[in-house]
Parts: sequence; structure tokens; C-alpha cells
Amino acid sequence: MNLTELLNSDMNTLSRAAQQGLEWWLRELRGMVPAGLGGTGRRLAAFHRLGPADEIIAASPGPRSVDTLVIPAEICLVRHLTLPAMREADLRALVELDADRILPVAASALVIGVRPGGPSAKHAEQIDVTVGALPLVRAERIAGNITDAEIAPRYIGPLDESGEQLAFDLAPAMRAAGLLPQRPAVAQFWWIVVGAFVAVNLIFAVVRDQQKVNEAQTMVDAQAPALGAVRRIEVVIGRNAALINTLRTRRERQQPLRALARLGAAIPERSWVQRMEWDGERLRVSGYAAREVNPIAAIKASGAFTGVRAGRADALTETANGKPFDFSATLGEQP
Repeated sequence: MNLTELLNSDMNTLSRAAQQGLEWWLRELRGMVPAGLGGTGRRLAAFHRLGPADEIIAASPGPRSVDTLVIPAEICLVRHLTLPAMREADLRALVELDADRILPVAASALVIGVRPGGPSAKHAEQIDVTVGALPLVRAERIAGNITDAEIAPRYIGPLDESGEQLAFDLAPAMRAAGLLPQRPAVAQFWWIVVGAFVAVNLIFAVVRDQQKVNEAQTMVDAQAPALGAVRRIEVVIGRNAALINTLRTRRERQQPLRALARLGAAIPERSWVQRMEWDGERLRVSGYAAREVNPIAAIKASGAFTGVRAGRADALTETANGKPFDFSATLGEQP
């Protein structure tokens, strides 16, 4: 059932779903109980018996203090099977689903009991299972005699080979068929109490965890102003570092004195620089040189500059003492 179906359901459907959920929860809790603590696994000190004419022979210590009715094994159909290991409730459902194949009588004419045994000696991860069935007509007669005897047995079945415990329990199937009244609400009440305690523990754990989270959030919120100041300082430090790196890069790339020194060392004798421009990357020089001197060739040969390109010297007028030159170059790597 999804959420939409749940919201659209009437009260009868909701109560039926709640009852099914409660029964599932009780079965799960019963499955957690070790097999030796109750049910057919316990040793019988006293029990009621079924006589030859299906009459009830009550136990002498007090009929109301005994909760088991032992019936003769001869009136039951018994099969021994090997099935996958699972809970008793699942084993019962599996056997009832496949009862027409397991037993020679139709499943609708029987009440069926199941008792899981120990691990199978022949098949790994499987267990030995005892399946017993009682004809429905005989079960109805026994149920009527139980009512007449004014007893309320919790377990009904034959004794096993040891004679100390039941081979299987037919009471659940008889209750499901409506032959026996449902178990008193006292047992269910205690199972509900157990479930309530489990739910309370879970809620308590969730609340404590939420409190821890809230305390941690309060601590984080209290530290928020200091954390914000630290982050602002980190931003300022980052900006200053970036500015320092930019200035360092510009200083390393833009050194006019170094460019001037290299130019002075590379330019040949009898050359006069009239104008020098430096933009941090390229150097542009213009001036005059003697007629037999070639400053541009000397600059290229010096290796102190790269990308030396001759410019137009039309802006300078050639004189009797020299010819104009104009070139641009990039400062090379420092040797």
C-alpha cells in the first residue's frame, strides 16, 4: 500500500492494515526468541490427553494450570522433510502452500502443524522439518470436546519419540480455521510493551542525537564572527600576495637601467643615441652614427637583444657627420 492509497482508505481498511502490521510485528518478535524458551521445544511435566473416543482427559494437577493437549500420533499424518533454513512462520507458510503435494489429502480438509528440527546431515544450509496434519473433521470434534471440558490449551499435538515434548503443534492452524479461540490478549500486551520500549529507545536515541547536532550547530554559530574575520584576513592576504607577485613580475620585466646598460655595451663606437623609448617589453632607439658604422648590425651581433628590427629613420635628417638609424628590439635573457 502506497501513501496515496493509505490517504484514500476508509477506517475499516486502516484498522485492518494496522492489525496486519501488529501481527507481523508480533511474529517478528517471536522469531527473535530462542526455540528452546517456549513452544514445542519445552519439556512437558503435565498435560491433558485425548482419549480413544476423542474425550478430553484433563491433567490431575489442575486443568487450568496446564496449557498442552496431547493427542495420539496414530490419528495424524506425518511427513519428515528437508527444507531451507528459515523462521517457523515462514516454514509454516511454505508447507501450507505446498501441502497438496506433501500430503495425500487435500489441504482444505486438514489442519497442519510444523516443527523445525536441527541442521540436515545430508544437505548444507537446510534443516529437518516435521510436518503433521489432522483431518479437519476430527479437529472440529476435538475442538468441541475442548470447549465442553472448559480447558484452553495453547499447544495441541502428539508427543515425539522422546515422549517429553510435542512432535508438532496443531493449535495455530486450528485457531486460523476458527476452531479454537484466539490466544488471550495478555501475551500480545507484553509483546506490545516490548515493541513500545523498543520504539521509546529509538525515539530517545534520535532525540539525543538531535540534541548533539544542535549543540554542535550552536558552537559553530558562536564561532561564526571569528571565522568570518579569519576569512576576511585570508582574502586580504591573498590580494596582497597577488599584488606582490605582480609587482615582482613587473620589476623583473621592466628594468630600464638594465636595458640602458646593455644598449651602452652593445652599441658601437661613433654612434650617438638621440632618443630611446622603453615600454617594459620592447626598446626603440634612434640616433646618428658615422657613415662606416652600422649600429643595427652591431646590436644583432651582441646577443643582448632579440627581435631586432630596423625602423624608418626618415624623421631624422642626414648630416655631414653621420647617418640616422632607428631600430626596435626586445631585451634578451640576462647571460
